[in-house]
Amino acid sequence: MPSTSDLVQSDPAVATWSEALPSISATELLNGNPQRLATTVGAACQNPGFFCVDLDEDQRAVIANTLHQMQRFFDLDDGDAIKQSLRQGQHDFGWVPPFTEPAYQPGTVSTLEAFDCAREQFNMKDDPSAWPPLEGYRESIAECWALYSKISDSVLELIARAVGVSPDFLTTQCATQELNTMRLLKYPGVDRPQQAHEVGISAHTDFECITLLYQTESGLELLDSSDQWADVPPRDGRLIVLLGDMLERWTNGQVRATGHRVRNTRSARNSIVMFVAVNDDVMVEPLTRFVAAGTAPRFAPITQEQHIDDEIARAKGQ
Repeated sequence: MPSTSDLVQSDPAVATWSEALPSISATELLNGNPQRLATTVGAACQNPGFFCVDLDEDQRAVIANTLHQMQRFFDLDDGDAIKQSLRQGQHDFGWVPPFTEPAYQPGTVSTLEAFDCAREQFNMKDDPSAWPPLEGYRESIAECWALYSKISDSVLELIARAVGVSPDFLTTQCATQELNTMRLLKYPGVDRPQQAHEVGISAHTDFECITLLYQTESGLELLDSSDQWADVPPRDGRLIVLLGDMLERWTNGQVRATGHRVRNTRSARNSIVMFVAVNDDVMVEPLTRFVAAGTAPRFAPITQEQHIDDEIARAKGQ
C-alpha cells in the first residue's frame, strides 16, 4: 500500500463497498472461535485490506449516546466560552477548530472539527481545559473508549493469529494505551460547490497499529488492495477496521496500511475513531519471520511516538 506521501488525493473513487464488505459480528469476536475468525480476518487484511465489526444492540446504544454528546458539543459556536476554554492545537487531546487539521496532502485544507481524547485525560475530571462542562459528556466518552478498547484487543488477537505470530503479541505491544487517541469528528455539510483544495480530510494512512471507525454519513473512501479508491457507505452499528503503519512495519509490508480519505458532502457527517497505538517503549521493526533470508528489511526501526511526530511534522510542512 502506498504510504501517505505516495497517495494521490486527486485519484477518483471507482467503486462502492456496501454489503460485500468483509464482516464479523462483535458477539463472535468477543465470544466465538478465534482461530476460525482469524482466517476470515487474515483474508480481509489481504483483500480488500480492511473489514468491519457489526455491533450488538447494547454496543449500538453506547455509540448513539456518544453521538448525542458530540452533537451537543459541536452545536456550540466556535467562539463559545466552553470551546475557547479547552486545550487546542495538540495531537493527543483537546479541541481542534475547523480548518486547523494538518494537511496530509499538499495544497489541501481539511474542513473537519474534532474533539480528541487520550487515556490520561479521563483522570482530569475537573480540569476545564480537558473536558467541556456538559452533563454526562466525559462519562459517555469514557464508556465508548472502554467499548472500543475491548473490541480492539480482540481484533489485535485475530490479526496476530492471522499473520502467524503469538496471539498475545499485538495486544501486549499495544497494552498501555499511552499513545492511543479517540477522535470525535464533525465534517460539516457543504452546500456550495466544493473547492478542489477543500476536503473532509486528505488521503493518508494512520500512524498507529489499527484504527476503529464509526461514521454516520457517506464520505469515507478507502484504497483497496488493488490500489483503487472505493466509497464505503455507512451502516448502522458497523465499525470499520483500518490497518495502520505499525502493523505494516512489523509485517515488512505483508499487511499493508489502509489508505483513506474523506470527501466533502452536502450532508453533515460525524465519526467516532480510535487509533490503537504501540506502547511508547517498543521499537517497531520488521519481525524476522517476514524478512526473506539475504534481504534487508523494508523499514528501519522506529518508536510509535517518533513516527507520529515525524508524520505530523511532515503534514505541517516542517
